[in-house]
Amino acid sequence: MDIKSYFAEKLSEFLFLEISRENVEKIFKVKIPQDIYLPVNSKYIVEDVKSEKNMENIPLGYFVEGMYYVLGADENFKFGKYYKIILGSHRGNGKFIKGVVARYVKEKNYEDAYINLKGLSILEDTVELYDKLIIMVDKLRRKDNVYKEEEMNILEKAELKENYALPYFYEALLKKEDGDYERALFCINTYIEKGGEETSDVTNLKQWMISIVNYDKGKELLESDPGNPTEALKLLIPLLDIWGDNALLYYYIAVAYRMLENYEKAIYYLNEALNIDSSIVEIVNEMGINYASLGNYETAIAYLRKAFEATKSVEICTNLIMCYLNSGKLKDAKIHLEIAKKLDPKDEVVLQLENIIKNIPD
Repeated sequence: MDIKSYFAEKLSEFLFLEISRENVEKIFKVKIPQDIYLPVNSKYIVEDVKSEKNMENIPLGYFVEGMYYVLGADENFKFGKYYKIILGSHRGNGKFIKGVVARYVKEKNYEDAYINLKGLSILEDTVELYDKLIIMVDKLRRKDNVYKEEEMNILEKAELKENYALPYFYEALLKKEDGDYERALFCINTYIEKGGEETSDVTNLKQWMISIVNYDKGKELLESDPGNPTEALKLLIPLLDIWGDNALLYYYIAVAYRMLENYEKAIYYLNEALNIDSSIVEIVNEMGINYASLGNYETAIAYLRKAFEATKSVEICTNLIMCYLNSGKLKDAKIHLEIAKKLDPKDEVVLQLENIIKNIPD
């Protein structure tokens, strides 16, 4: 369920009583051009009032709260423009609803507190109100993910305010949870630039996100065509001080050194990776590739066989075939060629190896 549907469901708990424009003017001292429906939360209404629909039996505050609530749940509600006129006609309405919100907070009814406060923010668009809205909606989102969209909407509105830091901090937390670390880092930097307090937690969060962003950029540099291993190493090696127990970090550093044809150094980092986690197949496969590059085919075959047994990958199988060929083991190369053909008969490398092997005399 999206937040719009969720709020619509909340509004289904309200009664909407038809009020003539004359009664609106009489009660609220404002003129509107038509009859309207005013909302009242059904929890306030006893059965006899429901049946009579008599304004005299319903305290005015119920209507005031109802209008703020409806605006908070749906600013584009059919009669919303008239609710704004009515509520904006008397400063005491704002004071009243703040008291209602305070009562809901005391009762730990943060949802009704938030929706009413959001309705008030439509008429009183202040940083002080947004401070409370952001904290409340974040609390609600942590309990129910349906509020995630709502929190992002509030943060986007708040970020339009000049020199307002708080929304960027909360957006950084949201983007961090989403794995959008580059945007999260931008937000935490913007929070600090706009005067947000740089506590030790904020500094640690910033440093952690810098490391994540650099890690991702380093990987991208290795995976791009052509790769840029030198620049990748500049980003990845400093992370060893922070993530010294991360096997994949050592793996990507090893890949960079292999791309630079420094195979011995690549093997050093791969050994470090295996000491941390020997179950990652990519590390085992990379070890085989590096030993093959050094001409140590027997050791390469041992690693590649282990990786292939775990994955049945055609790519690893073709690496293994080439090692068998280079080590003069034609029989083993042919056996694994048949396996590779079963895995992917149209693979370009498989087809090339088939042409090579069929021209080799037994």
